[in-house]
Amino acid sequence: MPENNASPVPAEQPGLEYIVRFFALVPLAMYIIVAALLTIIAAFSIYDAAQQIVNMIVTRNFADGLVQVIYALLLTITIIVLFETVTVYFRTKRVDVRALLIAGLTGLVRHVLVFNVATTDALQVFATVALLAVLIAGIVLIKSEDTTAQPA
Repeated sequence: MPENNASPVPAEQPGLEYIVRFFALVPLAMYIIVAALLTIIAAFSIYDAAQQIVNMIVTRNFADGLVQVIYALLLTITIIVLFETVTVYFRTKRVDVRALLIAGLTGLVRHVLVFNVATTDALQVFATVALLAVLIAGIVLIKSEDTTAQPA
């Protein structure tokens, strides 16, 4: 039988209660700062995507321009998913792991669109494919756990 060596928290120590409340507010304050910074970054990212579209139209370089526009939009989507993760934390006090996996998948797809497969070595391509497989498996497994946990 394992022993519980953790000492119980004294019930009537108001100073300790204030310290615990303070440290409980620290992550909330950090998430508020992160949410504000993600909002600013998302606005700049949308502006960058709009600039890429205008640049593509002005230069009439649609082949390279489309790749740059998709690259900028995928970055914007990643920022939005991260922002949604922060807002879910505000509501539920839990971090949504599935949303983080989707953000990782979006970032990896963005990376795949940018680098040229012909100029990369086989090990890097294999590592990218393996990482894609792990992210997709994680998203599918977490989704299936969410659907089985909720009553129909």
